[in-house]
Amino acid sequence: MLDSKANAMDFDRLSDADKALVGQVLRAAVDGPFFPEWEFHTLFGLMRSEVRAIAEAWPNVDLTGPDAALAVSNSLNNLLGYPHGQDGVWSQWISVGRSQIAELLSCSGESYFEPLR
Repeated sequence: MLDSKANAMDFDRLSDADKALVGQVLRAAVDGPFFPEWEFHTLFGLMRSEVRAIAEAWPNVDLTGPDAALAVSNSLNNLLGYPHGQDGVWSQWISVGRSQIAELLSCSGESYFEPLR
């Protein structure tokens, strides 16, 4: 797992547009069709309600806390790496393609799916 303080430092360097994309990713993760309820906690290490609270507060969250950093990291990683089979509705939730989200992830730390490729 990524160190939350390292994540916070990296996210501080994101542009306003990138921060807005993180907000879209968080909302897609909690409200979109990407992750089934029965598997959400296992994938995210947090309850859906906990990630939703972070999404609703975004970008006014403390990324030095473990929950916010975990929610952001796991939302980015899981939308890219989890086999959700929902690529057809991606653009209804996220305004950019997968490659832009992968670039955004590279600003937050290494993808935990990268070694599996």
